[in-house]
Amino acid sequence: MNRFFEKYRNMLIRKKINVVFIPIVILPLLVVIFTSNSIFTQSSMQRTEDNIAGESSIIATRIQSILKTGETSTLLLVKNINLIYEDLGIGEPRSEEPGSGSQEAYPNVRLGNKLVYEFDYNLRAFKDIESIAYIDNQNNVYVSNTRLGDNFDKALESDMVRKLQGPGIPDTMWFPMTTRDYLVTGPNPVLTVGKRVVDFQTGQTLGVLIMNIKESTISSIFPEERKQGKGGFYIADRTGKIIATKNAAKLLKQISEPRMSDWILGKDQSTSVRLNEGGDDYLIMKKEIPERDWILYKQVLVNDITKDKYTNSITIIIVGLICIAIALIVSNFLSRHIAKPIVQLTKVAKQIREGNLNTSSQIRSNDEAGILSVTFNEMIGKIKNLLHEVTAEQKKKREYELALIQAQIKPHFFYNTLDLIFVLCEQGKTSLAADTTKALADYYRISLSNGKEIISIREELKNAEDYLFIQKTRYSDILDFRIEADNDILDYSIMKLTLQPLVENSIYHGLKPRMRSGQIVIKGYLEEGNVILKVIDNGVGFQREKLEQMGNDPASVTSERSFGLRSVSERIKLYYGDQFGIHIRSQPDVSTEITLTIPQKEGAVDHD
Repeated sequence: MNRFFEKYRNMLIRKKINVVFIPIVILPLLVVIFTSNSIFTQSSMQRTEDNIAGESSIIATRIQSILKTGETSTLLLVKNINLIYEDLGIGEPRSEEPGSGSQEAYPNVRLGNKLVYEFDYNLRAFKDIESIAYIDNQNNVYVSNTRLGDNFDKALESDMVRKLQGPGIPDTMWFPMTTRDYLVTGPNPVLTVGKRVVDFQTGQTLGVLIMNIKESTISSIFPEERKQGKGGFYIADRTGKIIATKNAAKLLKQISEPRMSDWILGKDQSTSVRLNEGGDDYLIMKKEIPERDWILYKQVLVNDITKDKYTNSITIIIVGLICIAIALIVSNFLSRHIAKPIVQLTKVAKQIREGNLNTSSQIRSNDEAGILSVTFNEMIGKIKNLLHEVTAEQKKKREYELALIQAQIKPHFFYNTLDLIFVLCEQGKTSLAADTTKALADYYRISLSNGKEIISIREELKNAEDYLFIQKTRYSDILDFRIEADNDILDYSIMKLTLQPLVENSIYHGLKPRMRSGQIVIKGYLEEGNVILKVIDNGVGFQREKLEQMGNDPASVTSERSFGLRSVSERIKLYYGDQFGIHIRSQPDVSTEITLTIPQKEGAVDHD
């Protein structure tokens, strides 16, 4: 691998372009093939779902029409049979004269003729009805086809006829799709509708009417499938039995695929689903036929829907290969005239112009571009060194200025404290004078720190405590203080005299103007990897205008009150970076909270 990269680095620019260009063209081609196949598949699936939904609506409407035809034909025949009976005077109560004999014997020839004529008329008017049979109350049968009379004794004993002859309201009854050997014209499955015929005037039962609709009448509505066996339309009842299909092998059998059956018969309200049954992926869609509580569904092999995607992929690959060949020819021509390394050097130059000096040219070849790259990188290095020197000089200058500020602060406090000790001795408060002297000595011992600028937070808090003790001795009527610091932060480092200017600011600009007793609290803890130190006082606070003027950077204001704050803020940013510093939160005449944030570091920090 290293030898390959070494060889590549020393290739001519023209060859480099060709080596890189091939995968650049091939990868997008693969992405296009994958994306187009995905889009094509989704489009085909959606189009198929729309087509099936449309076909299902048409089929459902046609089936509803067939069912309606059966009920309408039944009602019409019941009415016409009543008219025939009335016309023939059959079924009317009549008195018997001596020697006159009983009512005319059945079957009545005229009744049979009229019924056959009526059956024929109905079958021609309602094409969906396959056959009609009428059994009167004397168990005589009248049929539209002589084969309906086969096994008539069995018919009379059947549950279907008994149920129709039973008492109660003579409603129209539907019987499931099935095969039987009575009241049918053949062995094929039929859907049967029946109704008990009663006399409209007397309510007397005249007989039962039975009509058959062939399963083929319903399945003929289904469109022809190019591949039978694994696809097509089906109608199933709520038990899962298939009652109509062009696939004779599945007719009147349970849905054999368990997951398919669970979805079709389940309460899932979705109209389509993709399932894998027997190693094949199916798209299945269903539609309810509420009149008979049937479910119309269609299953389609997903491979049949998406088979054209392979043709689409081959076409794209062929076109892609042609494009690759053309692109290689064009790239070979252009690479002789375009110096790619020069373009790279131009990009680097733009980054430098935008201020990014951490960039460099990555050309490492032995050609002319490589020589330019080396020279360019050397120039960047010299610029960075010059900027570093200028930055270091400015940093030292700011350090000298801050050291001068500190030198101006220390003598002022020293003289005031000596005056305080003198007054305490004059007043005979020798113990307090001794404590104050000790606090002053400790304060300057930590402040000097053998010339070190970085001390531990423990020492800095002790320094602030000594300072506050001296000031409390001077202003015992207005000042009280307390220090609350977690032990976890005490061994971390901090610049010395960081807290003292903040405390001094709180005393002279917060508590003294208040002219009554106040308190200063110093808190310290860790938060998100940084050390947080807070100086809180309940003095007069900052005026809203002054606080808005300072914002979050006290270094931006040069007023007398912000002098100490500005010096601490500048020192923090100088040593730790601009992301650290001071944040002020204040309410006029209520309180001021100064939050100081520094990084979590142990030991002294070396600043060159």
